[in-house]
Amino acid sequence: MKRLSVCVLALLFFALLSLPASADGASPDKTGDAAWDDFLAGLPDGVREKLPASDDVGELTDLVGVKSFFLLLSEGLSDGWKTVLPGFFSLLALVLLSACYELFARGGTGERTPVSGALAVVVSLAVYRIAAGTLSSVGDCLSSLSKVLGAFLPVMTALSLSGGGIATAAAASGGIAAILSFVGLFFCRILPAVAGCCFGLSLCGALGGDELKLDGLSSNLRGFFLFAAGILSTVFTASLSLQTGLSASSDGVALKSAKTALSGMIPIVGGTVSGTLSTVSGSLALLRRSVGVGAVYALLLLFLPTLIRLLLFRFSYSLTGAVARAFSLSSTERLLGEFRAVFDLLLASLAMGATLFLISTGVLVRCVPTP
Repeated sequence: MKRLSVCVLALLFFALLSLPASADGASPDKTGDAAWDDFLAGLPDGVREKLPASDDVGELTDLVGVKSFFLLLSEGLSDGWKTVLPGFFSLLALVLLSACYELFARGGTGERTPVSGALAVVVSLAVYRIAAGTLSSVGDCLSSLSKVLGAFLPVMTALSLSGGGIATAAAASGGIAAILSFVGLFFCRILPAVAGCCFGLSLCGALGGDELKLDGLSSNLRGFFLFAAGILSTVFTASLSLQTGLSASSDGVALKSAKTALSGMIPIVGGTVSGTLSTVSGSLALLRRSVGVGAVYALLLLFLPTLIRLLLFRFSYSLTGAVARAFSLSSTERLLGEFRAVFDLLLASLAMGATLFLISTGVLVRCVPTP
């Protein structure tokens, strides 16, 4: 009788274990779509429409191809020329007007008169008007880049937590928060003040004539800012890479220990759970790379047009300065040279901030705990 009871209980238990079970929740595809939607929701409006609506691997692969990159460059050049050409022609006309007055009205004597002083003021204001608008565009671009990284971080943190990367998520959150604070303080607040001071020194030097030499002070100010920004960017990037890498290794060891423990404790089910962990880890890694590709493309969408406009403005200043040199307009040539140097400062700052964001994106995508 006891043996019969044991057999019946065993059969009932086996029947209970054989019952189909289901759980309400999102499938892996829906989870991926939800992560992609969360990423898109935090992007600026002008960037969100240019990214695909889903994290399709084929579409994302096309985004980072050579054809897509050259398409971005061509669009940036076409839009940049439309912005640069009106200011360039007006500035060139003013320089030629000053040259005509210098050659025909005064005979090339080089002496300062009220009319030549007024022309110098008009040229200086025209140069500054173009440069001031470019300075605000650099600040807006860096702020938009910060928004992209700010939208990218919560998605990557959630994916790290889903894959068991608790320490990785904590290290990444702290490192990216420090980088965003650094960019907001150094490039969005201090850079406009430094560039404004350099513009002011250049204007004072140009209007003061050959007796007032302020180019050395402006050069030292620019050099100190770039040196400090370069050192701090290197420190923040190295800190993020080391912390995230060590945290990912620690999470990987913990996951491997959990897989080994499950496989040893439950002979049959443990191996299945271990394989499931590896599959989930691979799916999350693919999703991380998909979101990472979207973040890189969003950064390029914002960075390349501003970079191209800066390069075109710098080229227009160089060309106008060559025209001023040909007509022996020393003060105008010196002013354009100083403003071109300030554009070099803006270019270096923009490239440094964009590189910092791109490296941070790559670090977050690559540092994955491997079970």
